[in-house]
Amino acid sequence: MQHIHWPAILQFDQDDELMYLANHQDWLSFICANQFTVCLHDKLIDTAGCIYHIETAEQVDVANNNVAQLPYLVKQDQQMNVLQMLPLVRQFGQFQGHCCSAKIIFTTVEQGIATVAELEQLY
Repeated sequence: MQHIHWPAILQFDQDDELMYLANHQDWLSFICANQFTVCLHDKLIDTAGCIYHIETAEQVDVANNNVAQLPYLVKQDQQMNVLQMLPLVRQFGQFQGHCCSAKIIFTTVEQGIATVAELEQLY
């Protein structure tokens, strides 16, 4: 698995929802519960600004038993910067019902991820 700088957020395709993941255990809990519903265009963004796409694994035949493997993360070449993250977090604030989401500001990707965690706790 890739070296992910935790915490991180999941950005869901075609949705304003973001999900805060504090650590690898949170990722495993999420993907175990949602392995069949994740979209290939959903992505994980870590505190270093690295973007990971979620790839589904093929089924593997192990001792004549079909065993499904969990989806895994593939690091992309592009990075998320603060200017790209700011509208995502503001839209998430609106999605959460935060009345002053246009006033949300941060200067690092790490602060943006922390803002998502705070917004999740408010609502």
